[in-house]
Amino acid sequence: MKELKKNIQQAEKKYLAVLSNYCASIFNGTNIPSHDHSHHLRVWEYSKEILGAICNSYQIDYELIESCLIASLFHDTGLTKTLSENHGNEGKKICIQYFEENKLPKPDRFEEILFAIENHDDKDYKQNNTEPNSVFSILCNADDLDAFGKVGIVRYTEIYLLRGITLNQLPESVINNLDKRFINFKSTYQNFSKLYSKHQQKYLITRKFFQDLKEEL
Repeated sequence: MKELKKNIQQAEKKYLAVLSNYCASIFNGTNIPSHDHSHHLRVWEYSKEILGAICNSYQIDYELIESCLIASLFHDTGLTKTLSENHGNEGKKICIQYFEENKLPKPDRFEEILFAIENHDDKDYKQNNTEPNSVFSILCNADDLDAFGKVGIVRYTEIYLLRGITLNQLPESVINNLDKRFINFKSTYQNFSKLYSKHQQKYLITRKFFQDLKEEL
């Protein structure tokens, strides 16, 4: 755990401030509070939580930590180009553009970072990557954890209404998506009981809200 914290601090010193500012600049002028730069920072915090939970069972090297940080700060930037559920490819382009325009050396696991950004929005999980210590799994699940709990209620409501889903359609649409996210989280991290139990409770909060809303409507 001591080594993990040291590597996280090193990665954050290198990337966190500059990428957070860049992410904020991308969302400047948009009106998507549920998915703006603050969401990206929360996803990084959830990524750190996952890394901390699995570090005694899996090798967590600096390159993995750095990759998760970069992927977290770029994953939803594509929403500034399209509000579609399939926005990952646009985020991938923005990430490539950032490194090329600033003439920065590509991280060692750059292709993994780009793959995670491009495919994180597939909530049917067709990639079927359940390796707990992959950049893809950590990003997907960290993103999903931010959809659980009371923050998740607000995030779902805003983005779905922006996508044209009606109030009557909202509960069923959310529950369908939410359950897929939780099933994927369970299949990947249920063996890490403290992490799993905490976020299972948050998932249930979100699900109950939309189930109650469905019955009221």
